[in-house]
Formats: sequence, structure tokens, C-alpha cells
Amino acid sequence: MKNRKITSKSTEKIPSYVSIYNMLYSDIVNGLYKDGTQLPSETSLTKKYGVSRHTLRQALTVLSEDGLIIKSQGKSTLISYRKEKIHTADKVVNNPIVQCSKDEIDAIDISYNYGPPTEVAQEKLNINASEIIMASNNVYFVNNKPVGHSFIQIPVKHINNLNVNLNFEDQVSDLINKKIFELGYSARIHFKLIFAEENITQFLQVDLNTPIIFMEEIIYNKNSEGIARCKFYFLPDKYEINLNI
Repeated sequence: MKNRKITSKSTEKIPSYVSIYNMLYSDIVNGLYKDGTQLPSETSLTKKYGVSRHTLRQALTVLSEDGLIIKSQGKSTLISYRKEKIHTADKVVNNPIVQCSKDEIDAIDISYNYGPPTEVAQEKLNINASEIIMASNNVYFVNNKPVGHSFIQIPVKHINNLNVNLNFEDQVSDLINKKIFELGYSARIHFKLIFAEENITQFLQVDLNTPIIFMEEIIYNKNSEGIARCKFYFLPDKYEINLNI
């Protein structure tokens, strides 16, 4: 390994705001300041914790970056910390658009059809052009407002062995939002930030070029067969996406 010249101009190894950050962090995760409530004013906090306003603001900036608070210019600061739900099961393939929503999904609009796979689906699911797949566009709502959209493709051969009647929307919803993930043994996942185009704005009711988190998940069964291709589109302020690998 090539030797590198390393220099440091800092004489203060621990920034002054770290201690106040640690105290606020502890108070938030321990429930002194509860999720959804307002954080006390900066004046109150500087007095309580014995720090300058400048140091406090540095700590609040980091807390905001870490997702524990939401700062609004000229408005109050809200606590946005929730204890993560820890799943101890061996299950590794989950439905992120339902499970990672900050608020509980209370409605889903589903539109599905059947047909031959696209070339992309053939490649990613390793299926033949002669096979039939179910393709479903799904919009997820909280309080009548869309928060996420998914496009899911499932080869029909993997549905035939399930107790699913595709003539009933509730069973189709259970298939694409639950059962297909329960059948998953492993997954390949790809993330990126995109900007909404017309095909997305119509589902999420957002303006063109709105930042959107995009995730593609290819789900495999125990035989390493591709059983579903899932494309997820998340509104960033409505989701906290955590993956355990």
C-alpha cells in the first residue's frame, strides 16, 4: 500500500456540539421528547442543557440529518423518532412499500393484466418469451393521498401452485403484497434517486421532476428461480427504508 501523507489542522478532536447532541439523542430515544411532538424552543434548550445557541443549532442540524427531528424554517421543530421494529425471524425478503411507510398504508389501488413478458422481464426473471406473466400497477395511500407506487411482474407458472383466485381483487392484492414475498428466499436489490416523469406523476400525483426513490427488487425462490420483478417508487418524505442483510 502506498504511503500517504496525512495531516490534521484540528486541535479540537471532539466538536463542542457532540455532547449536546448525545444528550438530546438520549432524551429523544428514551421518550422524554415523543414522536410527533414539538421540541422545546432553542431558548429553552440552551438554558436546560447549558450550551450556546450556535452549539445547539449544530447539534440540531446533525439530529435532523440522522432523522430524529424535522426542522422547518421559521416553524417549530418536530420529533420524528420511532423505535425500529426488530424482526427476529429468518425472513429476509419483505415488501418495503408496505412495511417501510412512516404511516400505515390504508388503501391500495390495483390494476393488473396478463400477457407475454417484456424482454427486460425475460432477462431478469430468466423466463421464455412464450411464458405468461401477471403485471400489476399498484398505488398505495395514506389518508387518501398516494405515498408510493409499484409495478410487479409475476410469471403465472409460480402462481398456479398457490391457492389464489385471480378473479378476486383481494386475493390478487394478498398475492402481490404478501404471498410472493413470503415465497422469496433471496432477492437482488437496486436503489437510485430518480426524477418523476409522466408515467410516475399520474400514479403519485406529483409534479414532473419531483425527486423519487426508486428500488428494483428481483425475488428468487429456493430453487433460484426468479418469481417476481418488483419496481417500487417511494415519496422520500413518506418512507424510512431500512434493510437488514
